[in-house]
Amino acid sequence: NRILSFYPVEVRATMLGDLAAALKAVVSQRLLRTVHGSRAPAVEVLLNTKLVQELIEKGDFSGVKEAMEKAMAEGSQTFEQDIARLISDGTVDRKEGLANADSPTNLQWRLQNDFTTKETDAATAKAVEAQDDEPSFTEITLDVKH
Repeated sequence: NRILSFYPVEVRATMLGDLAAALKAVVSQRLLRTVHGSRAPAVEVLLNTKLVQELIEKGDFSGVKEAMEKAMAEGSQTFEQDIARLISDGTVDRKEGLANADSPTNLQWRLQNDFTTKETDAATAKAVEAQDDEPSFTEITLDVKH
């Protein structure tokens, strides 16, 4: 949204299309203090899949985050997913993880429900399998009249 605010309203649709076409990936990291006093990176990754490209073209940035959280954007991960992994391997403690999460509530839920990276990896593999060579149906509308 910050990028769009620099452009006049009349060119924003074009800007979104250009961004969706040009974007390959976005990687962001935070360094968290480990239980041993050193630093470990928590990494958020967004890969520009077909689904992500369609969401960007529509300007649906909250949908992009949701796709990452639900492992619908294969290869992508949120900070909460990586921080949960760091906590489960004992690299960082819960307090440090919660202090660095975008959504401490989501991280807490993941930890309480033992939503590990194994489950995320399985969901990602399933999403990749389902998305390979399938047509996109975003341009189809259904008009149902009673």
